[in-house]
Amino acid sequence: MYMRIFGRIGLVASLLWLSGCAVFGQGYTKPEIQLANLEMLQSNLWEQSFRLRLRVDNPNDRSLPVRGMHYRVYLNDSKLATGVTNQPFDVPAYGSEYFELEVRSNLWRHLGDLIKLVERQQPVSYRIEGHISTGMLWARKLTLEEHGTLDPSDMRF
Repeated sequence: MYMRIFGRIGLVASLLWLSGCAVFGQGYTKPEIQLANLEMLQSNLWEQSFRLRLRVDNPNDRSLPVRGMHYRVYLNDSKLATGVTNQPFDVPAYGSEYFELEVRSNLWRHLGDLIKLVERQQPVSYRIEGHISTGMLWARKLTLEEHGTLDPSDMRF
């Protein structure tokens, strides 16, 4: 008898939880993130520092709160940077927002190849992987897997 009561309570609790997720946990469509600019700030033998300018495009009909991000950035399949940021910002509904990250890396063995591509005005491919945390109670983390190319005239070494 107690098993039936607990079973029914569990069923009702599960249904309430699922309906709560449907009402309050309406997920976000994954935003698009593009590397808008790359600027080398300092360089020495052991470490280089870069400023990355990223653009986030929000395809949702409501504002997208970004409360944290874990990322990995690759240039021509060489890892440029990996890290986290807790810079909070909001991307308006159907809008875009830019933000900058200062990162450190050790690209010394690949830097010459990148500079040659830029000097020859050849595009540089990039890939961004990671996830965005919205900070919302019911929202899940949004997975990032973006790729594209940079125009060499936009890069400064």
